[in-house]
Amino acid sequence: MIISHRHRFIFIHVPKTAGSTISAYLARNLGPRDLQLGSWKEALANGAKYNRRALTAVFRYHSPLKIARTLVRNGNLNSLAGDALRRRIAGKLTDHSGAAEIEAYDPSAWKHYFKFCFVRNPFERAVSLYNWHYRKADTRPSFSQMLCLIEEGAAKRERINWESWQLYTKNDEVVVDFVGRQERLADDLRSLCDRLGLSFDERFLMRAKANPAKVDIGSYYKPGDRERIERLFGPEIEYFKYRFPD
Repeated sequence: MIISHRHRFIFIHVPKTAGSTISAYLARNLGPRDLQLGSWKEALANGAKYNRRALTAVFRYHSPLKIARTLVRNGNLNSLAGDALRRRIAGKLTDHSGAAEIEAYDPSAWKHYFKFCFVRNPFERAVSLYNWHYRKADTRPSFSQMLCLIEEGAAKRERINWESWQLYTKNDEVVVDFVGRQERLADDLRSLCDRLGLSFDERFLMRAKANPAKVDIGSYYKPGDRERIERLFGPEIEYFKYRFPD
């Protein structure tokens, strides 16, 4: 998530929609007071630098000894920057905060800045979410079981960041100025950069967390799973006319 005062925009990071890639690209243009939560590791790897707000937070909330040890051990402050920024805003925002939270945190920015997010076909996004969420698990439930957990209201307890439509809408109405699509990422980000007055160079559009192996989406789906996706993501599927991939 980014609130850029320099370029007057707000980026809502919907999980598993190339958000880290987009943040890493935009972070190269951060102003000194701009707020970025999440994706610092990817941003720094893509040529961005810590801005004044991030550095101030690091030195305010971590001791010089801890900073020195982190630099010696990791060669960077990645693990401290995000934590410090979250402390500074007192838990009011997260990496994946939605419209309501951001508007409550900074009403003026929400009213006056250009707001956008990116979306992805829910049938594909759910598989990506499943593989990412359980990437470090010794044992994992099936894809079907994850969908059942979400339907049963257990997503928050299990820390499954499944929401998308809810992040950029209010009362089922889209409240951002632009919704890009992951499937046309480069073209939509180019259009955004033109709108924001930023240069666009596709060389810096790194796929931050891409899986190099092509995933067989259909192999994850068992009887009833498509219907579960349609129930969970119905408004988004209808609004963007998404269909199960061929």
